[in-house]
Amino acid sequence: MLLDFPFFRNYCRLCKETMMLLSIILLLVASAATQEEEIEKCPSCIKVESSCYNVSFLFDLNATFRSHVMVHKMGVLRYDNTLFYAFEPPIEDKEYYKVAYVNLDNPEQDGVILDNNNQILNLGTFDIDQDNSIVYLGGSNGIWAIDKEKNLKYYSSRGDNIKVVFYKMYVFFAKSNESSIIEKKGDQFEIYAEDLQVKSFVITKYDELIYLSNFGLFLKKKEETVRLSKNAFFRGLTMDLDGNVYAWWVDGIYKIMIAKNLNRSSVVKVADIPTIGAMAFDNDNNILFNDGRGLYRMTKIANVSACLEEEANEL
Repeated sequence: MLLDFPFFRNYCRLCKETMMLLSIILLLVASAATQEEEIEKCPSCIKVESSCYNVSFLFDLNATFRSHVMVHKMGVLRYDNTLFYAFEPPIEDKEYYKVAYVNLDNPEQDGVILDNNNQILNLGTFDIDQDNSIVYLGGSNGIWAIDKEKNLKYYSSRGDNIKVVFYKMYVFFAKSNESSIIEKKGDQFEIYAEDLQVKSFVITKYDELIYLSNFGLFLKKKEETVRLSKNAFFRGLTMDLDGNVYAWWVDGIYKIMIAKNLNRSSVVKVADIPTIGAMAFDNDNNILFNDGRGLYRMTKIANVSACLEEEANEL
């Protein structure tokens, strides 16, 4: 028979091997297609840079807000996982700014910082000394501090209207209607930066000053200053646990990209969020933000392909 010849035997064996290879390829393609179908899109996810974050509602903030909720700043005291936030109370309130707090593990532990002597403090800004678990607050009657037990005590600059407080080894602050940032070292006051009309500022671990003024967003290191954006309406500045600096606006979150050559630094939009009041980072470096009374957490997930958002755009 013809099949007894070596040529035909080898030819048939080659056909079988080819068919087997084709079958394996088809199975792999089918399996990949099935896996692709099994990847579920996440409608509650937002893409932040190259990572995917799931947005989840935590609870409503329980403070005496006015009818239109305004939260200007948030920060977490890591000692007991307590969120502090500066807000605007009802118009009929004697104070036009207050600071409230809520424990993220037990939201029933909440309250508003008040003075026992009923002084009008208008506490509208604060920052946290994480090492000593002290929260420094600024208002229309100087700088105040609260300890772990939420006891409020006078700290400095009584009678001054304080618009920004920041903590980095020492307390830094700026007064209303003045154009300098002051550093308080013990009983001494030093000018840290001058001729700056700052609305908000942070100082990185590398002593880079990032500040927002009526002329835009700026980066300053030593004698060099770079304007990152002409947008003067960013709502605030914050840093994550790794020291990265972020700003937020009505349409989302922006990251400050600091280059070795300061002139090449930029601000980049990294997340689209339709509405955002203020933002901070929790003890696990997750993003916290509010939309009205609602407090939300953005948690990183492994499946980046689940995100439905577009790539980040540079401002």
